Amino acid sequence: MPVKPSPDRIYNYDLKYNTETIKQQLDKRRERMLAKQTEAQVALADLEDRAKVVLGAQGAPTYAYPAYLNYCRELWKKARKFHDQTLAKEAIVLQDKWTARELKKGILEVLRKEVFGIMDPRP
Repeated sequence: MPVKPSPDRIYNYDLKYNTETIKQQLDKRRERMLAKQTEAQVALADLEDRAKVVLGAQGAPTYAYPAYLNYCRELWKKARKFHDQTLAKEAIVLQDKWTARELKKGILEVLRKEVFGIMDPRP
């Protein structure tokens, strides 16, 4: 298989990273990107508010809230990508990860069940 000569690679690189072309593409996409990001941020803020209510009800120490919220953000990201059994299994992996970081397993389970509605897939 022949190897591309260096001038061809440089030419292709220059075309690919032409700043004017990139700007035009972003200008076309900007409005839709902003709408999607706004929607996602509203959903994330709502999720964090619900998680804080659960954390308060569970008696989690306030200094640990950032870590629990990071768990929720990670699980939210997974929930946007996976569904059903795959999401449930990913949630358990995340729960184990954050338990290893010394968060309370019971609180993580309540967050998973009440905030996200994800049940434990294990028998």
